[in-house]
Amino acid sequence: MEPNVFDQMAKQYDTNERVGLANRIREKILPHFGNDPEQDFLDFGCGTGLLGLELAAQCKQVLLYDASDTMLQVVEGKINQRNITNAKTISLSGLKSPDFLGVDLILVSLVLLHIPNTQSILEELFGYLKPNGRLFLIDFDETNLVSHPKVHSGFNQNVLATTLEKVGFAKIDIQTILFEKKVFMNEDASLFLCIAGKGD
Repeated sequence: MEPNVFDQMAKQYDTNERVGLANRIREKILPHFGNDPEQDFLDFGCGTGLLGLELAAQCKQVLLYDASDTMLQVVEGKINQRNITNAKTISLSGLKSPDFLGVDLILVSLVLLHIPNTQSILEELFGYLKPNGRLFLIDFDETNLVSHPKVHSGFNQNVLATTLEKVGFAKIDIQTILFEKKVFMNEDASLFLCIAGKGD
């Protein structure tokens, strides 16, 4: 989907279904995410912050990036309304700035399926991680029930692991964590959690 589609969706994005799914994903990743007061993380493709803002208490700082400026406006409204002092939005130019020193964790939840070149975006994310950083990917398992010109039909876990290895990631662990009804283009689908590490 094009960013302008998400601009149009932003103000009505937080449906009960999306909030509920974000909460279920958060419960699954929390045991792996840890609670380190010194770690920082980037929620890449954060949407309205349904996941990233709820994890802010687990870390020193959370940066939230989305290709949709309208989504980021919603995030900023939530940050101000809830007085979340360790969260802020960041632009793509901010991520690419020489002053950006990287983060300990990157969270990419239900974003990869919208990006045409999987390896290219994984290379970009690899560059945003500090040494020994970790990437958390949540997305749909591959399914033949979904076919759309601008959305991947989910991901084969073995193929994804091979792509991550090509990029330079190690200690790759992928497991299916949820099965949801009518969640992927109105089709039933399972979701996986992939955790991949960057060496020192």
